[in-house]
Amino acid sequence: MDSKKVNNKKGKNAKSIERSKQRVRLFYAITISVPFLFFILLELGLRAGNYMGNLELFSDPGIENEAYLLPNPNFAARYFFYTKTVPSPSIDVFKQKKSSNSFRVFAMGGSSAAGYPYGFNGTFSRVTKDILQDYMPDREVEIVNVGISAISSYTLYDQVEEILAHQPDAIMIYAGHNEFYGALGVGSNENLGGFPWFVRGYLKLQQYKTFLLLRNALVSAGKWVSGMVSDEQVDPTATLMERIINSRSIPLDGPKHQLAMHQFESNMEAILELFESAGVPVWIGSLASNYKDQPPFVDVEDASLPPATQVYEEAQRLYREGDMSQAQQQFAYAKDLDGLKFRAPESINTLIQNLSNTYPHVRYVPVYEQFTQESPNGIIGNELMLEHLHPNTRGYFLIGRAFAQSMILDAELGIEHTEDVLDLNTFQPYENQMYISEFDHRIAYHRVRTLKQGFPFVLGKKPTPYQNTYRPINVADSLAFLAVHSRMNWDEGKVELGSYYESTNEPEKAFLEYMGLVRNQPWNDSPYIFAARIRLNENNFEAAEPLLEQAYSIEPTDAYATKMLGAIMVQKGNLERGIQLLEESRAITSNDPQMLYNLSGAYGLNKEYAKAMEIAKEVVAINPNFPGIQQWIAQLSRALNQ
Repeated sequence: MDSKKVNNKKGKNAKSIERSKQRVRLFYAITISVPFLFFILLELGLRAGNYMGNLELFSDPGIENEAYLLPNPNFAARYFFYTKTVPSPSIDVFKQKKSSNSFRVFAMGGSSAAGYPYGFNGTFSRVTKDILQDYMPDREVEIVNVGISAISSYTLYDQVEEILAHQPDAIMIYAGHNEFYGALGVGSNENLGGFPWFVRGYLKLQQYKTFLLLRNALVSAGKWVSGMVSDEQVDPTATLMERIINSRSIPLDGPKHQLAMHQFESNMEAILELFESAGVPVWIGSLASNYKDQPPFVDVEDASLPPATQVYEEAQRLYREGDMSQAQQQFAYAKDLDGLKFRAPESINTLIQNLSNTYPHVRYVPVYEQFTQESPNGIIGNELMLEHLHPNTRGYFLIGRAFAQSMILDAELGIEHTEDVLDLNTFQPYENQMYISEFDHRIAYHRVRTLKQGFPFVLGKKPTPYQNTYRPINVADSLAFLAVHSRMNWDEGKVELGSYYESTNEPEKAFLEYMGLVRNQPWNDSPYIFAARIRLNENNFEAAEPLLEQAYSIEPTDAYATKMLGAIMVQKGNLERGIQLLEESRAITSNDPQMLYNLSGAYGLNKEYAKAMEIAKEVVAINPNFPGIQQWIAQLSRALNQ
């Protein structure tokens, strides 16, 4: 055979084999890429459809052309995949673009960090902010509270990356009560096992909507199977606390107890290392809870351990007999023996102390120590606590004071101070600046009463809900009841109550409601104007002026603020600014006789009599009987004739 033909045939065969190999590779490539392409398209579709909504830590509240951010009310949906009740964070607005003189702090933790059952102005972080702002007058202090109820240290870890993206100058942490029953805790329904590194990896995957879809599908399937094999019904009235519980009897130093401590230590180390690497100092507080007046919830059946209630009764006996040192030890032991681990064990505070000694930029805040100092006989009870672990307003003030004092005294921040910072009484006026009104206290009352009529305070048959027959004691209580058990918003209730107090000639009560709104909504001009109006009605112009100035800085086109601030400036003799403000008010609302009368008076005092007469005649055209206008015109006529 011709060698040339043979070579040509071999070449054709080689090309054919190569083409076949290419087709096989292409086939495998397409086969392998199909599932990837499917998931990419699915992810894009879920994002386009906004599946589960925005789950980022911060969201835009729509204030002033996207100038601000706040903790996203929906972000906790990342963690509560078994429980439908999802808690929301505080409403702490901060600027999207950090200013050059800003001192920005983020507060992290669970329900106590979030200020339960008060929320809003009851949070310790706002006390800290008030104090730091006065000690740092040249800085714009921003403290953003991202604490929410029923979360464990896993959630704190998951927040760090997004917090760092907003350039914090410092971090405050008050957390540790929820390591057993918080989301992803060892005794929680939202539990993923006992390996912190695995759970933290799982949290990273939650940035993908496809992962969330698969997670929710698996949970729904699990619930369906569980419903098929079990007759147990979910109580629709159950609190978040009850819904999230999985293990109701956890022995002291047992496997789950040890796992919770390992989980807390591992997560906190991971959190602190991230902040340490970013050069952000962290202040972490020791935990306080109710030792003296909260009996253990559950005795653990364990022959190696005494019953918690027996130890608690012994502590009470020692307390009655005056042996406070031994009583405190026994109260603490009874708390740790409690099978329901809602209160952090003593070992948590030991871990917090050790962590603060391990990292150069981590500071220990003696919250527990200040609580004991303020408690009768040095044992924390109902004097500072509402139930098992949530402080009353005095308690939240103490936490805020402890953090503020620790930060002021820290040389690293360079805050100028005198020796009186060491005196805790120095900060006492800030407790009144929390602006907690009767309305806020009644909200706390109804939330706590609702909590205490269910698990774990009632372990047997539940009583008839108190709200079915409750009769409010006054208007404030009625609105608080609606705020807790109906759809009334907190700020709605405060505005309505303030208006009621004005109508019943109770100006100080109205002022307190409005100042509470000012503290909660510093970006809103309306509460400043409401509060200023109270002081103007009392002819207390000195007190009204800073409120009006703040309202004017927020909204310079408000006719009332410009009018009244202009009048005050004229009265103080600052005619130039007074006329400017009154003219601004005139440009907004030109037919207000009071504004025109004041403006005419300002021009008259400035010896611009012709302008003053022209404006005075406008007043007459609107209201010929406006008080004082005829006398003023006569006075202007004499001035013009002279």
